[in-house]
Amino acid sequence: MPANDRSLPHRLTSREFMQELPFRLFISPLAQRLEVHWHEFFELGFVTMGEGKHVINGHSLSARKGMLFLLTPADFHEMIPAPGTTLVHYNLIFSDKLLDKELYRLLFAQYRKHLVCQLSEEDYGAIAAEFERIHREQEQIAALEAGRIVKGAIERLLIELMRRSGLPEGAGPLEQASDQHEIGATIAFLRLHFREPLTLEAAAREAGLSPNYFSTRFRQYTGVTYQHFLQNLRLQFAGSLLQTSTLPITEICFASGFRTLPHFERAFKQRYGVPPSKYRS
Repeated sequence: MPANDRSLPHRLTSREFMQELPFRLFISPLAQRLEVHWHEFFELGFVTMGEGKHVINGHSLSARKGMLFLLTPADFHEMIPAPGTTLVHYNLIFSDKLLDKELYRLLFAQYRKHLVCQLSEEDYGAIAAEFERIHREQEQIAALEAGRIVKGAIERLLIELMRRSGLPEGAGPLEQASDQHEIGATIAFLRLHFREPLTLEAAAREAGLSPNYFSTRFRQYTGVTYQHFLQNLRLQFAGSLLQTSTLPITEICFASGFRTLPHFERAFKQRYGVPPSKYRS
């Protein structure tokens, strides 16, 4: 995308980058800004050289050697090398087929602005070795054992990232009662699919519960109704897009999961106290 055209954040597709495989690993040197974009797939990144900024959902973070991060299909980001430097990182993209249900729930059932950690020099080598192993195995992916090795390496990296990122502020351990476990898994699903037209009935099916029971337990679990929770996810995403892109407000409305502009503008003003146009300025 041209450097002077930032109005339309680009959407990277699985068809473009993964094709037959459920993952691909790239080594990406960036000498200039990687413009704001988002993906259909997950991206697990690890900075190996250089420094700069990494802006995730509107939050600017320092990017330097040892930064480990996970981006989901609900995130958008850009990377900006410091002047005169090249920012080099492993870029591991993969589909949700490589995430088992329990790991998926642990990663996403509780809200985090982002999953990012900064490794010490002492810990850098072990994480780098996992990426190097995936890079080697990628060449032999036709072999069954290679696929298993890659899946295991991705899971180890995600668990390390989750541990080092810690629990979200104010959060405690997830409850283990069976229905709370299913609702937690559904919340993880919503955090990644909130832009889609998700009815309460569809979410209840995802949890394997009846709509009425799901609605009651969801409110007990989160403190808000299902529709309020879903709308807040969409509004958070819209607010970040307003602050980090020049995407037209109508496009932001639909990209965030709203179906009509008037509903979006009413909900946004009720949440933030100003209409979207004022929030951007």
